[in-house]
Amino acid sequence: MTAAAPPNGPPVPEAPPEPPAGATVSSAPLSPADEQLVAYFRDLEQKSLDVLEGAARQLITLVTTLLGLFFGVLAFKDNPRYLACPAVRLLGGLAAGFYVLTLFLALDVVMPRRLEVSLANLTRMRRLLHGLFDRKSRSLQWAQVAFALGTLCLLAVILILLAGVG
Repeated sequence: MTAAAPPNGPPVPEAPPEPPAGATVSSAPLSPADEQLVAYFRDLEQKSLDVLEGAARQLITLVTTLLGLFFGVLAFKDNPRYLACPAVRLLGGLAAGFYVLTLFLALDVVMPRRLEVSLANLTRMRRLLHGLFDRKSRSLQWAQVAFALGTLCLLAVILILLAGVG
């Protein structure tokens, strides 16, 4: 039996039911290969949140670097001639907006939150872990989409400038 699944995630297994009184339950020891597989997935589950947060930190670094490059290319100080081109202004504004959105979404992944955890309730702890993973992975996916869209807009601006249209 499984508990209600978190949004966009696999169902969270509940504790296995107790066998009926007098029932015989047979089991066999795990093979070394099976033990390695179980250990691998246990390690993967423990490190998955760290991997998500590491990816979000990398996105934050990339976005701040690209925003610096972006504002360097547009050089608002002297009001360059290419800023008169509506396409450059529109795409430049969209790129900046997408990069700022990426920053907020990536920060949502790494920002700590207070968690109410009952150490006596393993099922609730599992649900909380799965919910936390789902939220962070969803924010990271949207951050990646916003980053890609911002980069495409910036690329379009650079191509317009190289073509000499602006």
